[in-house]
Amino acid sequence: MLCTHCRHFEATAGDGLCDLCIVRTADTRTGGSSGSAAQLRSPIGLGQATVVMLVVCAAAGLFGLYSVFPSYEILSAVTDGAYQDISGQKMDEADRLLAISGGLQFMLEIATAVVFICWFHRVRVNAEVFAPQDHRMRRGWAIWGWFVPVVNLWFPRRIAADVWDASAPLPTLSLEDGTRMPSSPHHLLNSWWSIWAAAAVTDRLAGQSVRRADTPAELREAIGLLGVSEVLFVAAAVLAILFVRRLTRMQDEKALRGPGVPVAA
Repeated sequence: MLCTHCRHFEATAGDGLCDLCIVRTADTRTGGSSGSAAQLRSPIGLGQATVVMLVVCAAAGLFGLYSVFPSYEILSAVTDGAYQDISGQKMDEADRLLAISGGLQFMLEIATAVVFICWFHRVRVNAEVFAPQDHRMRRGWAIWGWFVPVVNLWFPRRIAADVWDASAPLPTLSLEDGTRMPSSPHHLLNSWWSIWAAAAVTDRLAGQSVRRADTPAELREAIGLLGVSEVLFVAAAVLAILFVRRLTRMQDEKALRGPGVPVAA
């Protein structure tokens, strides 16, 4: 008979669990690997709020992309020597559009980051209930890993991979050479993280290029790079929506299917 928890290995105990799940449930009852006991809480509410904020951010990114075109056209005209075709009012409107877009995106990104990190920490704690010993980093890094320079380019991704594996329907297998074999591929996670990292780097390069630009041609190139970063951010937001929805659903289904664990409101 298959294990009633993981549905993957043969049950070896009277309660219908395999040896691996017996160890995991025992670790869960004693508090797992962290200082305080992990408690399973529903990720659905925070997941839905995160998706809504990401949708709004994606819309703001499209508005940001739209705001880039007038400035790019004006700078192209200046670079080509067509000064007479540009009015002062048109230039002011282009600058104002960029400023409005930038301010709006900044506020929305801060709000979205707060909601997303709350959801991310929630699913990290839940994953510790599912698989206490399968996490390479402590749960506090689910928050602080986003703010530490340089390491924020890979710490959150590593945590997300562990959470994904712990939340998958079947457990991750660890081979004798230390290789981990997740039961659910990381394609969605890797796509989202790669594009998000590319967007963040491109945005930083665009900002530096704008500040260093000395000629209309250089400024046009910087504005064009800013447009590329907007496209990447929109794509990353769409993939993040898919990632949040998928992981939230995985955890909800696993909580309903697994052994009885107290669920906090």
